[in-house]
Amino acid sequence: MPPDPVPIIRLARRTAGPDATKTAANIMLGLAVKDFRDAAGLTQTALAKAVLVSNSTISRLENAETTPERRTVEAVMERLRLDAPAREKLTMLLSRAVEPEWYQSRFGDFTAEYLRRLLGLESMAIELTTYDVRLVSGLLQTAEYASCIVRTGLHISEWDSPEMAMRVALRQERQERVFDQADPPRCVFLMDESVLFRRVGSDAVMREQMLHLLEIADNPHVIIRFVLLDRMIAGNEASMAGGMAHLQFGRGGLPDLVYVEGYGKADYYTKPARSAEERAKPWPTKDNEFERHLQLLLRIQGEACASPAASRRMLEAAIQRYS
Repeated sequence: MPPDPVPIIRLARRTAGPDATKTAANIMLGLAVKDFRDAAGLTQTALAKAVLVSNSTISRLENAETTPERRTVEAVMERLRLDAPAREKLTMLLSRAVEPEWYQSRFGDFTAEYLRRLLGLESMAIELTTYDVRLVSGLLQTAEYASCIVRTGLHISEWDSPEMAMRVALRQERQERVFDQADPPRCVFLMDESVLFRRVGSDAVMREQMLHLLEIADNPHVIIRFVLLDRMIAGNEASMAGGMAHLQFGRGGLPDLVYVEGYGKADYYTKPARSAEERAKPWPTKDNEFERHLQLLLRIQGEACASPAASRRMLEAAIQRYS
């Protein structure tokens, strides 16, 4: 049997290198500041007082809620008396964290606020699992299929507008940034069986989209599975969500993330840090949204999905229907 082309354990992507995103560097900078502050035995309030900023400034820095200010980071490094390697690490992260995100200069006016954190992180993932209920996953949509979706959200007078073209172009560039990397992430796409039947454009548009899914399913880094309509799990909250995604960033990287999309909004849940005492217990003692949604994704895969081979046959049948 040939070796698996995708290693089970992979190191994280560099968050300070040329391919790093602003969002990833910002998060890693905040985590590093928190670690150094904890090592120094300081609270957020004590550090804020020492560097003459508000407590909320340090909180926003550590939680990557805003673009960091260089003077604040430099003051923090000085107060914590960091050695040369630690200073170099923070300085490299800061240099990327203050630059624009990849979509801002060209697509900033056409990017939904709730989607921006995901766009800044998905290309940094080493494993990506998504679940989409109503439509083909955005990372798998053809240009024509995406155009039909975008068009339904615009007034008829805007169909030939720059906004229409830019929204579709954003989706296409997003796909390229994930799949065209030298070392793309391992991707598992779970989609409700209904996406094979739900009309998005003409027969030609639907056939092209199904052919594209069939083609990308041959990628060794991609698995496509359909959630069957007759499975019990379709009756729970999973069918109410607009979509979910679990992003894993590898050893030494960002904390794992679960993205949950609703109508015009999204929630982001990160993997919680646990104390040594809690890690020693056989099961978590505290429920949290990250684990709850992750368990839901695992249940969908284990209880409700057709196999990759069966999903391929479902795609082939869909192509025949639209031919």
